[in-house]
Amino acid sequence: MGVKIDRAVYAKTKATMTNIEADKQELNGEKFSCPYCKKELSFRRSGKRQLENKVIDVSPYFRLEQGKEHDRDCEYNTFGQVEIIARRPMALKDFMEKKKNDQYAIRLQVVKKAMKEASEEDEETTPNPQGNENGSDKNYKTSGSMAPYLSRMKDIMILRSKMEENKDIKKHIKLEYGSKTISWDKFYFGPEYKDFIVLSKYFKKKPNHPVCIEGIVKEYEKKQDKNHKCYYSFILEKPYVKDRDVDGFKHIPSVRLNIYEENKKLLDYMKDNYKKHNKQVIAYGNPYVQLKALLEANVKYHNITIWINKTAQVHVFNDVY
Repeated sequence: MGVKIDRAVYAKTKATMTNIEADKQELNGEKFSCPYCKKELSFRRSGKRQLENKVIDVSPYFRLEQGKEHDRDCEYNTFGQVEIIARRPMALKDFMEKKKNDQYAIRLQVVKKAMKEASEEDEETTPNPQGNENGSDKNYKTSGSMAPYLSRMKDIMILRSKMEENKDIKKHIKLEYGSKTISWDKFYFGPEYKDFIVLSKYFKKKPNHPVCIEGIVKEYEKKQDKNHKCYYSFILEKPYVKDRDVDGFKHIPSVRLNIYEENKKLLDYMKDNYKKHNKQVIAYGNPYVQLKALLEANVKYHNITIWINKTAQVHVFNDVY
């Protein structure tokens, strides 16, 4: 189906329309086309997602019908987006290698090695198109010899977040870890709660490769580890769960992204976005999973933690309508 599209040409008026405008006019079922390759699109109206304590609106978008593809040179063509990422300067074969005419392979063992590299976060200042009082937004770039690999992984992670499902990207990007091929369903988890339950059960087998998660930051708190070292824990929204297993237990994922206080620029990035209500997050790293049962409440919490050390491991955004 390709990338979720936020603007399209309305067949009746021949004018370009945003997803928000189409939603306000309730144009579900109307005909639209891609503004670049003219392929026919359908429109998906804004929906609802039930979280533990509230309901949120999910953004509307335009999409291709099942089995259709944008033209090869279209801005919204999935493989075109992959090739844009692949063309960025880097010695490709260590991390990303073309396997077929329409498929690349990425090597997760390189990502894992790059995450271990000691590095610093360099602050970059970019013009702020919103024109707020600061006049600029802060971005951070990880330095180090392997930093470009992490940046490339972040680009791939962001591209996947724009897809509806893992199957929309797996045709064009193959995941490898050593001699093994890793399914996208064993790498990218969320935002639906069942994905995190799959993650929890999968990591009982102790695989070594990093994973990516998607969710919404609810709040954050300052904590100390067992050595009294301070860190911040960014807690993701828990889902509303009504299903019970055969023993009567609800399975509720509890997901956290932890960052040590010494990673000041990374913390600034997370906190600044949170204050601006940019709370949707995708992040990759090595997960730690622990199951905790509350017998009196018939609940099993799947506690999932990823420690983030570099800004290239996380992307914060807001497309909630």
